[in-house]
Amino acid sequence: MIVKNKIYAAIVVLLLTAVGCNKYLDILPDDKPVLEDAFKDRYNAEKYLFTCYGSLPVVADPINTLGLSGGGDVVYDPLNTPGGNTAHITSTTLLFFNGNNTANPYMNFWDGENGATKNIWQGIRHCNVFLEHIGPEDGGPRDMDEMERERWIAEVKTIKAYLNFYLFQLYGPIPIVDKVIPIAAKGEELAFYREPVDQVADYIVNLLDEAIESLPVVGEIDPASEYGRFTKTIARSIKAKTLVLAASPLFNNNNYYRGYTDNRGVELFPEGDSRERWQRALTATDEAVRSAEEAGYRILISADAGSGAIPDVNSTNINDTTKAMISLRQAVTQPWNQEIIWATNASTRQLQRFASMLSNSEWDNMAGSGAPDIGQRHAPTLNVVESFYSANGVPIEEDAEWDQNGWYANRYTTQLPEADHTKFLIKSGQETALLHHNRSLRFYASVGFDGGIWEGRSEPLSNPAFPNFMRHMGSGFKYGVEYGFYPLSGYLAKKMVHLRTTYTATRVELIYEPYSFPIIRLADLHLLLAECLNEVDGPRATDSQGNNAYHYLDVLRARSGMEGVVDSWQKYALGPYKSKPQNQNGLRQIIRQERLNELAFEGHYYYDVRRWLIAEEVYNQPILGWNKEGENKADFYTLKVLLQPRFSMKDYLMPIKTNTLLQNRNLIQNPGW
Repeated sequence: MIVKNKIYAAIVVLLLTAVGCNKYLDILPDDKPVLEDAFKDRYNAEKYLFTCYGSLPVVADPINTLGLSGGGDVVYDPLNTPGGNTAHITSTTLLFFNGNNTANPYMNFWDGENGATKNIWQGIRHCNVFLEHIGPEDGGPRDMDEMERERWIAEVKTIKAYLNFYLFQLYGPIPIVDKVIPIAAKGEELAFYREPVDQVADYIVNLLDEAIESLPVVGEIDPASEYGRFTKTIARSIKAKTLVLAASPLFNNNNYYRGYTDNRGVELFPEGDSRERWQRALTATDEAVRSAEEAGYRILISADAGSGAIPDVNSTNINDTTKAMISLRQAVTQPWNQEIIWATNASTRQLQRFASMLSNSEWDNMAGSGAPDIGQRHAPTLNVVESFYSANGVPIEEDAEWDQNGWYANRYTTQLPEADHTKFLIKSGQETALLHHNRSLRFYASVGFDGGIWEGRSEPLSNPAFPNFMRHMGSGFKYGVEYGFYPLSGYLAKKMVHLRTTYTATRVELIYEPYSFPIIRLADLHLLLAECLNEVDGPRATDSQGNNAYHYLDVLRARSGMEGVVDSWQKYALGPYKSKPQNQNGLRQIIRQERLNELAFEGHYYYDVRRWLIAEEVYNQPILGWNKEGENKADFYTLKVLLQPRFSMKDYLMPIKTNTLLQNRNLIQNPGW
């Protein structure tokens, strides 16, 4: 079983190679004396190992993480900076509002520019350097045992595989650079070609298969110093995600890419619909889930509501409603809990600051405070809010109760909460949109809304904190000009805030509780396995344990207090939808909505809507929110178009910078750019 202690053993990153010329794929010069020193003994070689780990892209900082703030599920105002200073607008915001370009692409991970925190090719080169020098026959350290050496090699192969996967999901076909290119290399030696999608996927998978042999299981790593380093289960999970991506509609039977060749005449995208790709993805995902289960990973069910984070709730009196909401939040914010397969120890302070609420009384305590601790900008869109299920566990537009009571037709009107909402969900006496009533507990766990109870923050449930989003109120547009921070849509991503994170009672000063930000948790794998099963053979398909897609959906739904998929649609859906889970297309839609509900705001949405090839549908709709200028309920609850994005087929993949293409004539631009 996984150790559940709070562990923040950050991996030390010591960069040992100097940045040299940036040519083609950022080939760096070999500095022989430095490299010889780097691998002369175990101590220095370990530092270079951590250099490779340090090449992994940032995933927990909303300022420069595509998944957190560039996917349209969360939106920032372009003027949402101190004093409206446009120089501080994030590249993710500019990308979403303005679209990308080829002259100087936003979030350019190919070259490590314009919002991208890493040059991924540089990280791949670090890995190649390590792999070519760690062996004793290549001058590597002789003061380490061979089992440890094999483990380090496996870790670096996994890092290298993930870096290639990261580029693959952004750019599609990429070059395969499997060795260090010497500084003396010229011409065609540096002019790499992009390789076809299937070849890239195979390369990543082969690296991971090699690594899995020598990686430890989670029980073999030191919980005090090694959490965050790669294990067999992490590698199998990355393999599963790679093959699911390769099998998804973006690359599987996408006619837009048909016939797209480079100057060799090599076709870079596969043709036709391949069920075999889904079968291969199913096998890998099944293996990843089995590996996780054998290692002790489980879907987290809270027992104590956060060890005192809610003072009047503990293991002896926690009720089902609180348990269901707290379990989902703790699955994300309880460090290294039993559901987290891979996480980063990087700071979540910025993310929590941006997603936290302020009460009216806290806003009134401005003395001595300053912009660094005022956040409130990580704002889910109303579009995403509407995608959360009803209290019956079905989409609100398909719910018979919502239809018969007129709740769906009148969802933008407001009303006071009924008694069954006031204890756990909506603050008594707080008029709020009908859209916020009778929703699933996943919604209440994930979204901070005007008048909603914000459990945690060291406040008892008997006297809970709650946000007021109207102008001049706690989380509203108060001091917006001076400090530049407010939620554009009238919502906050509560789920991303630790239960203990709060503000001081006397000034606006953040009391920050760190956590390990999850990159892969077991719920993600369950949903991927359900997706693969359905794509291979619909609801009839079963895995190695005899489980079908319903099984993996229902386990997650049960945590949030919902009945199973089939029963929920049969009992609560409108007539035309009752049989929706029983056919492949209907179940496909359900699985996709389950991913949004379960994994909301964790960084998956950006990539999911692209691999499913539905981003044109999603992003060409008006992005909606409430009126942040509203000074009373009537004004605030006025539906507002926040922006009208434009998305076309070319936007599914990132563009490569024009200057990079000019440096290497063998590279070909992505379709449409």
